[in-house]
Amino acid sequence: MLQILRARSGGALLGGGLVLSAVMIVAYLVQAGTGFLLDLSVFRDAGVAFTKGLPLYSEDFPSTSGFRFIYAPFAAIVFAPLAWVQPTVLQVLWSVLNAALLWWILRVLLVRLGVGRAPLVAAAALGVALLLEPVRSNFGFGQINIVLMAVVVADCAGALPRRLRGIGIGVAAAIKITPAAFGLVLLVRRDLRSITRAVATVAATAGIGFWLLPQASIWFWATEFFRSDRAGGHDFSRNQAVTGLLARWGASGLVKDLLWLISAVVIVAAAGWAARRFTASGDHVVALGVVALAALLAAPFAVSHHWVYCVLLIPLALAPQYRRWRPLLTWALVIFLIGPHFALTGEPSGWAEAVWAQVAGNAQCLAALALLAAAVLAAHRRGAAATPTPLTPARTQNTPAAR
Repeated sequence: MLQILRARSGGALLGGGLVLSAVMIVAYLVQAGTGFLLDLSVFRDAGVAFTKGLPLYSEDFPSTSGFRFIYAPFAAIVFAPLAWVQPTVLQVLWSVLNAALLWWILRVLLVRLGVGRAPLVAAAALGVALLLEPVRSNFGFGQINIVLMAVVVADCAGALPRRLRGIGIGVAAAIKITPAAFGLVLLVRRDLRSITRAVATVAATAGIGFWLLPQASIWFWATEFFRSDRAGGHDFSRNQAVTGLLARWGASGLVKDLLWLISAVVIVAAAGWAARRFTASGDHVVALGVVALAALLAAPFAVSHHWVYCVLLIPLALAPQYRRWRPLLTWALVIFLIGPHFALTGEPSGWAEAVWAQVAGNAQCLAALALLAAAVLAAHRRGAAATPTPLTPARTQNTPAAR
């Protein structure tokens, strides 16, 4: 009888999830067809600039939104095909691509974690993923973070053939610098060949940029690359990296920079140690999630739409071997669903409201710090192993024992 009830409740959850997924996809398609995806327009403008030989980083950049292009020149080359697509059609196609990639990411990770009926479960879980604030921001702005996350997951979760691993991280880092941090995943695996391929890919893409856009490349790598605030001030409410936390708590100038540097070193060291332990025990998805936390927390600037890696919490929460982690994972998912950084946008009327605004407004950063601390504690309980467990094809990997 209990098994029948569980089967029925599971079927109801799947059905409800599928309905939610369909509703969210339709909503995003309507938004794409009737709205204006600002960041996607900048990507298209960069493609137009490249194809027409116009400047990328000066006031003569052909911006239709009023915003400037801040990515590497190679990204503008990649964006060139966008210039040939009508803007509204591009917005709809971009939203379809992002929804499809989110489903694919969930499926790959669920398979890696040994969850049964992974394609169906991924389709049902997609609705929850589409509700998360970083994902909403990606669809609302037409950002590229979901695409880059798919490339990183393909590389780090074993979807790419072994001989191609590292290339995905290299390509993603060539478009947007942050994915370079996932080289730490390869480092803790002691996968020197993949590290070499990643570095060679970044070098090759930079070379392509210098070949096709020499002046823009000199400007970007000599000047633009070092401007950590080029996307906005560190105290911007959507910046949920540690730099944002420090800036909003009153740190500034050299003091803020030193505190950030110390914090970044501690965060990356702790994440690297924990990822090494999880890799040794075969918990490759957890290791990937830990590195993602470190990459975003320690980044000079990580606005909320950069935090799409919170999607990794969903397959981990669904995996039976991590059922003891579900309360913490669920709590974190609720934080990322709400995205309470909006609490920082108004002027508090008193000290109590000011304290609440700081706690709620920095909740995504604080939740990430709590997740990282919990991961370090869990890694400590794993114990050490002499060599990392190799990343085998997901279809041959046994489901890990319950933890």
